[in-house]
Amino acid sequence: MKRLAIALVAGLICLPTLADGTPVPSRKAASAVTRGKPSAPVKVEARLSAGSATVTIVFRSGARDVDVQVHGVDGLSVTSAETPISGNRFAKGQSATFDVTFTPGPGRSNLVIAVNGTFGAAKRSSVVSFAVGTPTAEQLKSNGTVTTDSRGERIKTLPADTK
Repeated sequence: MKRLAIALVAGLICLPTLADGTPVPSRKAASAVTRGKPSAPVKVEARLSAGSATVTIVFRSGARDVDVQVHGVDGLSVTSAETPISGNRFAKGQSATFDVTFTPGPGRSNLVIAVNGTFGAAKRSSVVSFAVGTPTAEQLKSNGTVTTDSRGERIKTLPADTK
């Protein structure tokens, strides 16, 4: 009986997997590699042209309750649907393609695509930004200070906007 219990515990420790079959990383491996917030397992690409983009999202894992929002930053205004995908389900390897129309802001502005959904048992998000246009002289000015943290990583501190 003790041998069976030991074998069972050893099996549970050595072979954990998630419901979708991917191995669960050990705590030591996860702490050594993981940095930042885990994002949704998707690949987002956009083919930009004057005033429009064709966006393709490839799902690297099965997902349900998927919503995709499209936003503009730095003056870019989205003129098509801001939620082109809502509540959909996708299988691993499946892709979704949709068109976005927009009016660019002055100089350089950004088209932002946000993918939210349930991947496996966890809710995850991924946000990708695509630059549109050429920056103005004002946008090229550096308005922050650059420092280095204890790990040698560069940090840029920007002033708060008073708008």
